[in-house]
Amino acid sequence: MEKVVLITGAAHGLGCALSHEFLDKGWYVIATDLDDLPMAWMLGFKRAMVARMDVTSDDSVNSLFRLLGDKKIMIDLVINNAGIDGYFPLSETPVDQFKHVFEVNVFGGYRVNQTFLPIIRQPGGRILHISSESLNLTVPFMPYPLTKKLVEGYAKALRIELRFSGIDVIIVRPGAIRTRLLETVSNLKPKPGNRKLEKAFAKFAATAAKEIGRTLSPEQVASFIYKVSCITNPAAVYRINNMLQLWIASLVPFRWLERVFYKKLSGK
Repeated sequence: MEKVVLITGAAHGLGCALSHEFLDKGWYVIATDLDDLPMAWMLGFKRAMVARMDVTSDDSVNSLFRLLGDKKIMIDLVINNAGIDGYFPLSETPVDQFKHVFEVNVFGGYRVNQTFLPIIRQPGGRILHISSESLNLTVPFMPYPLTKKLVEGYAKALRIELRFSGIDVIIVRPGAIRTRLLETVSNLKPKPGNRKLEKAFAKFAATAAKEIGRTLSPEQVASFIYKVSCITNPAAVYRINNMLQLWIASLVPFRWLERVFYKKLSGK
């Protein structure tokens, strides 16, 4: 029986690589994103469906759910890959901008899981969340790690709930991947505002990309995720390319990290 995977954020980077990987392995791929034009390369495949879907919109997600229901399509795997980053002072940025990062990274997956649950195979279906090793970071100007920490907490709670339905929930926690998100870090520019914060942000922007360390290609990570998705009785969390330094930093008392960051960003 042909297996079916639904991938969010499939237009670029890891999502695009995942679409290639699962198509190559003989799966039927439902590739979704805000912009369907970059996914046009899949239109020539009989085992692919391209759909424009906004994970922050109930109407958009429900529209695709109804379409799949009408076609009597059952889903074996949902990959919640859609995500955005953002770098800004948390003390100054409007609530809507801060909230939007959570809308995509956290509530997007929540909405997708809940909406498509009726057509995920029970038992045997799986839900996979793409996390990030950055969840171990508590740093200024970066809401992204905050969202990933929440994603993992939610996914673990969901995993326990869905065991009663025979659905596995899996977290994949990659380190740095060479995608557009990484380019954003490399091209950070300080924004005008509070002069003291502006100087600190400028230092953050200048040093952030240098701290990333070893990177993997989206294709390498997609291959790893495919293998994880096929494991019998999968664990809750799988890691790839994680930095030992970040794990150590997660164990260090916050007051020490606070001093380190302040010294780095203040130049004192």
